[in-house]
Amino acid sequence: MGNENRGSARNIVQVGAMRGDVHIHEAGGAQPVAPGELPAAPAHFVDRDAALAELDELLGESREGRAGWAVISGVSGVGKSAFAVHWSHLVKQGFEDGQIVFDFDRGARGLGDAAEHCLRSLGVEAALIPPATDDKLAMLRSWTRDRKLLFLFDDVVELTDVLKLLPASGASVVLCTSRQDGAELAADGVRPIRLKPLGSEHALDCLRRKGLRERVDAEPDAAAELVARSGGLPIALNVMIGLLARRTSWTIARAVRELSEQSRRRTHFRAAFAELDLAVEQLTRAEAHVYGLLGRVGLALPAGAVAALADLTEIDAEAHLAELHRICLVEENDQEQFLLHDLVTEHAAETLGTSEASADDAVRRLVAWYRQQGAFADRMVTEPSRLRVVDDEITGENPFTREEALEWLRSERVNLLGMVRLAAESAWHVDVIALCDGPLWALHNQDKHYSDTLSALAEAVTSALAIEDLPAEARMRSLRGQLLIECGELDEALAECAEAVAVAERAGHRRILASALEFQGKALHAHQQFEAAIENFQRARQLNVELGRQRGMAIQDYLIGKSLSALGRNDEALQAFGSAAELIAGFPGDKRTPSRISVAAARVHQALGQHEQAVSQLREAISATRERSSFDVAEPLELLADSLTALGRPGAQECLEEALEIYEQAKNPKAERVRRKLSAG
Repeated sequence: MGNENRGSARNIVQVGAMRGDVHIHEAGGAQPVAPGELPAAPAHFVDRDAALAELDELLGESREGRAGWAVISGVSGVGKSAFAVHWSHLVKQGFEDGQIVFDFDRGARGLGDAAEHCLRSLGVEAALIPPATDDKLAMLRSWTRDRKLLFLFDDVVELTDVLKLLPASGASVVLCTSRQDGAELAADGVRPIRLKPLGSEHALDCLRRKGLRERVDAEPDAAAELVARSGGLPIALNVMIGLLARRTSWTIARAVRELSEQSRRRTHFRAAFAELDLAVEQLTRAEAHVYGLLGRVGLALPAGAVAALADLTEIDAEAHLAELHRICLVEENDQEQFLLHDLVTEHAAETLGTSEASADDAVRRLVAWYRQQGAFADRMVTEPSRLRVVDDEITGENPFTREEALEWLRSERVNLLGMVRLAAESAWHVDVIALCDGPLWALHNQDKHYSDTLSALAEAVTSALAIEDLPAEARMRSLRGQLLIECGELDEALAECAEAVAVAERAGHRRILASALEFQGKALHAHQQFEAAIENFQRARQLNVELGRQRGMAIQDYLIGKSLSALGRNDEALQAFGSAAELIAGFPGDKRTPSRISVAAARVHQALGQHEQAVSQLREAISATRERSSFDVAEPLELLADSLTALGRPGAQECLEEALEIYEQAKNPKAERVRRKLSAG
């Protein structure tokens, strides 16, 4: 044999001359180890039952040749890492080949670093790890094939890096935490889990479990305020827990006062704000501007409203919101509205890098957008020709059907109230009045939210006084009086309606005066001053005759009939209701008034012992009312129960139970009367 080798040989040694024996020793291969790298489990973990169940479901899935994968996302400080570690400890015994943890450190470490760490953790010697990232990944796939491993990758920036790290083993599971939502990778098998701040009860439970039980139970209101000021974020809650642990003489109320001062609050929550600062640094200027404006208004807005706020097209607004949502700065609710969590709202407002005038211009655009959309919705839900003291001239095609308009009013109720607040703060008095007299009043005719609407109408009265608009003042006082009647605050209602009539007289506005007389008549009727109420309604009817307003005449006939019925003048009442029904027939868009006339006529038939006629009218009214209003169906249901009971027919209890549910939801005092009827059996 010469110096040439042909064929394969495992080990070759070339020597010149050999004396004695030659021993060849082969280096032993690296042996797999079972790493246990999980950090200590978080102490006193609370909540997250739904998210834990999702991971349990992932663990139980049957997979072939591919690890299960979940991305845990959420706003900074929400507890992503703690959640991942907590679940990992719950299930670690099922991963007999080990658990590996790697921190990407917000992008400071990359894919190659992660692959090398995993290989070292599995027992591969450093000298055997190839330098190229692709080669490391190939080796990692070999070392993880068919093994049962749990990987936790923390603070991932590029989620696609984790996709390349996935083991080819159905028995393994990969968790990663990120400020980016994983939904975009659903097609790649990821299970996105987006954590939200802790709810109030769970946050209070967290305080109790971390040594503050006695103090929380001694100051429940202050504890609730502390939780609210912490925004439900664990990172902020832990700051306050530490502060109270150090300041043993402090009450929780004292800690709340500490957080009330903005600069001190910023100091205490510097870690949470620093995390948010880092996230904002990654935004484009336009995205950061949208983020800051959302913080300025502090409301959950649809994309169209955000477009108006930021002076963007709706397409551009949606693109910016999508990016803010992807990186977990913005949340989207089930009504397609975008919002910031409490602490994030404060941070966003601080980052708004525009002048106060520019920010005011943005809010002005937002209020104008809601005023216009609200005007469209109002005219689709209520009679277009009804009285409005600020009769906005809206141009273009109404974007709503009636059903869509009502849905919009309901979903945007909080924002409409928010617009009243923002407009009042900026002394945009006409906007305050228009929003109350338009969309908020239209919604009140369908659903009842007494406290909020009463407060808004009080702002509207203040605005009318500020600009010395007598017709607007009379109108806002009248509407407020109506709500007070419905709430049973009859003395205050009488006073408010009397002032409305006096203001309308001074204004010399006949239509406003007719309306004010009508509402005052309702207050008198509620006070059982029926003759005086009829005088008001007759005077209002005459003004509507002079103005040629047939619908106004119909409504006064209906109200006159109700007061006549209360006086026992039933035949006259039925005549008045007949006249009202005939007049209102000329307004097919008014679905509410005909049903109200039918219900009032049914009451008269009940008083006359004519329950068959009453049942027929009430069933018809209930059917028509269900199509447009949940609240208005309560009265005919209650009356139907009375007639069914009188006739000895079944179904009365079911009617009363439904009516009670509606009244209770609206916090209407009539609920107590229905309860008594149910108790009486």
